Amino acid sequence: MASGQEKTEQPTSKKLGDARKKGQIPRSTELNASIVILVGGVATYTFSQAIPGRFKMLMEELWEQGFHTAFESSISADLFMVVTRHFMVMLAPILLACLTAAIAVSIAQTKGINFSWEAVQPRFSKLSPMSGFKRLFSMRSMLELVKSILKFVVISTTAYSVYLSEHETVMNLMLGDPGLTIRTLGSLALRIVLRVGMIMLLLSFLDYYYQKWQHLRDLRMTKQEVKEEHKQSEGNPQVKGRIRSIQRALARQRMMANIPKASVVITNPTHFAVALRYDPQMEAPQVVARGVDFLARRIIKTARRHGVPVVQNPPLARALYHQVKLEEVIPADLYKAVAKVLAYIHQRKHQGLQR
Repeated sequence: MASGQEKTEQPTSKKLGDARKKGQIPRSTELNASIVILVGGVATYTFSQAIPGRFKMLMEELWEQGFHTAFESSISADLFMVVTRHFMVMLAPILLACLTAAIAVSIAQTKGINFSWEAVQPRFSKLSPMSGFKRLFSMRSMLELVKSILKFVVISTTAYSVYLSEHETVMNLMLGDPGLTIRTLGSLALRIVLRVGMIMLLLSFLDYYYQKWQHLRDLRMTKQEVKEEHKQSEGNPQVKGRIRSIQRALARQRMMANIPKASVVITNPTHFAVALRYDPQMEAPQVVARGVDFLARRIIKTARRHGVPVVQNPPLARALYHQVKLEEVIPADLYKAVAKVLAYIHQRKHQGLQR
């Protein structure tokens, strides 16, 4: 690749496929976080009614077993299992919902499950202080800093706006029923989570499309790279030419082998030669060999050597050569002319038999 060339070409499908194998796939961590926040908030609100009852059961069991373990030197394993079981029952639905959402969003962004060993292998270049310094002050790092500040501003502003709208309610909770306080605070927390989640979701979609644009921009290629890749995928032109030459030679051999089966060869007399085969079971005569100049002379020579009639009819020979491809039947507009030739040959054979 020549140095100094600008990468102005869009990445090819092969370049994109190679990048995917290396784990280089555009994805937005902001989108994952936004979806998880929303799903987690909804799941918490949905299962929150069962949490107080489960927590009450936990406290009762702890109170009952607490007297037995108060004089022991270590905490009972049974007591630990009780606590773990209750917390798993309370938190498992929420954690499962968040995990499912995170996996689903990741698969949607990467368009399927993709695992690359190369992406998880350690790279010693990242340990270089110079490389780290460059990454620290790169445009991408600056953008990530702006995104972090923006997230902080969004979360803070949203939480403060909800607090201002419910300021009096929150202040009155100090004198209210504890159960009502918990429910009210939970409702406020859910409102904050949903508002933050919706705003972050909007911003994360913008971030996702930016990541896709940045990914394609990073994988841009020079014109020379595109040419080299095309050459590698399509094959060397010289090799392809050699293959086509061999294919033509084999096709010519098969064509010459069909000449002895022909019914007649119509010539121009030497510039064009078209061999036709016909029998009563066929729909129409079929071209089994055709050629011009040197190949035409070979067809005529082979036909005469095998006793195939050769008829000179320049207009018909040219028409057959230009209108009918190899192994095709002749068109209807040539039926009459070819029928006259076949009738002439049949008549000559009949006269030869009489002699």
